[in-house]
Amino acid sequence: MKLVVDVRWDNEASVWYAISRGKTGLATESESLDDLRQRILAVLPDLLDLEDVEELDVELVVHDISTASNPLAAE
Repeated sequence: MKLVVDVRWDNEASVWYAISRGKTGLATESESLDDLRQRILAVLPDLLDLEDVEELDVELVVHDISTASNPLAAE
C-alpha cells in the first residue's frame, strides 16, 4: 500500500504543511521537513486502519520554489 503526500512551504506562516492525496484526511504542519516527516509517520496509525497492512510506503512530493539571482544580469 502506498500513500502520496503533497508537501508545500507556507511563506506567511513559515511552516511546511502536508496534505495527503485520497481519503486519508492527513493534514499537518511543522517548521522543518525532517520534523514534518516524523509527524506524518506518527499520525498515520490514527488515520488509517492498518490492522491488515504490514508496511505502508509514504511518498512525500515536495513542492518548493526558490529564486536564484543571476550575478551576470547586473552587468
